[in-house]
Amino acid sequence: MNHPRPTVPLPLPGSRWLISMTVLAVYICMIDRIAISIAIIPMAEENGWSPTVQGAVMSAFFLGYVTLQIPAGYLSDRYGGKWVLGLGVLFWSLFTILTPAAAALGLTMLLGCRFLMGVAEAVTWPSIYSLYSRWIHPDRRASAVGLMNSGIAGGSVIALICTPWLISVWSWQGAFYLYGALGVAWFLVWALRAQSTPDTVASWHEAPADAAALGAEAVSPGYPKLTMAGMLRSRAVWAIAVAHIAINWSLYLVLSWFPTFVNREMGADLQLAGLLALAPTTMSLIMAPLAGRLFDGLIARGMNRLAVRRVLQSLAFAGITAAMLLLTVGESLIFSVTIITVSNALTALSVGGFATNHLDIAPNQSGLLMGVTNTLAALASSASVFVSGWILDITGSWDAVFQTAAGVSVLGAVIYARLASCDREFD
Repeated sequence: MNHPRPTVPLPLPGSRWLISMTVLAVYICMIDRIAISIAIIPMAEENGWSPTVQGAVMSAFFLGYVTLQIPAGYLSDRYGGKWVLGLGVLFWSLFTILTPAAAALGLTMLLGCRFLMGVAEAVTWPSIYSLYSRWIHPDRRASAVGLMNSGIAGGSVIALICTPWLISVWSWQGAFYLYGALGVAWFLVWALRAQSTPDTVASWHEAPADAAALGAEAVSPGYPKLTMAGMLRSRAVWAIAVAHIAINWSLYLVLSWFPTFVNREMGADLQLAGLLALAPTTMSLIMAPLAGRLFDGLIARGMNRLAVRRVLQSLAFAGITAAMLLLTVGESLIFSVTIITVSNALTALSVGGFATNHLDIAPNQSGLLMGVTNTLAALASSASVFVSGWILDITGSWDAVFQTAAGVSVLGAVIYARLASCDREFD
């Protein structure tokens, strides 16, 4: 017997504009963040920096990135995400503009500037998740998050294409000036029009049948507030946190070191290094929105939410693990780029895995929960970038770098598969 598929209500007026602006914010966020992975090559040549110093410069961002994740999530959930996100974009853009001046003043000033830029960018995902919990219907959230997360790859694509070109025709300093100006322009538009909550209340806010599934739209006294003790006791929170850590370890290893890998190990020049790193990020740009739509589509067809999350997340980790191990045996430039490209296609399936799992278990406090797991993931990102440089210094080989990443991915896959849940646990 065929059962009719549930209908998803029309989106709230203004929600498409809000999604578009948050996607653009993530683009700018990643452009500003990733530009250093290209600019670090001429910067290191000018200053005689070792791989360890280069790793420190790139990882200083992530040390700042951990500081405001949790406060940003709390403030967004309680007061709304408009100004939390808006001021974050404004301040990280100003620190982007100040990067060349900080570098001219010495390594300490540069590290401090990168740290403060990380502090400002820390608000991005917690505030956006909080905004989505108010503006986006639960059955469309994976699609929205997938589109938003495509900005991770999209911003990286732009940085990898434009930064080498800007360095060649202008200077590495000029790239930071231009990228910072984009964020300031975005802030002016956002400040004038954005709202933390919608003006109108759609029928799906009011329908009792929808109430159990909704996020900030349906407050239930039957669920406890999100507390540190509650998170530590929750198997589902541990599953999300470990998966987030494991994904970020490999993601930022590739984003930060892949141009250097193809430049030094494979002999590609600076311009070619940026272009070759373009293929994996382009794949992520395409796959992230498709992965979100795939998840929402499978759930709309009546498939079990937890089973879909486990399968998609397992495929993502399998792709990473295989790619990291194959990089240790391949010697061809094209082979290495192809392997990372295929891996990124599978990694995008995380949109239907851990990446939207926060909204299942703590819908009204998804910003805070994202802040917590993103803090841990940022620490992993910083460790991955720095440890990779350290491993290169002591071994002179990339094999141990990639083998470590493979081990982290296997651990993440096992823990998520065993502990993940889609049951609501918190308000």
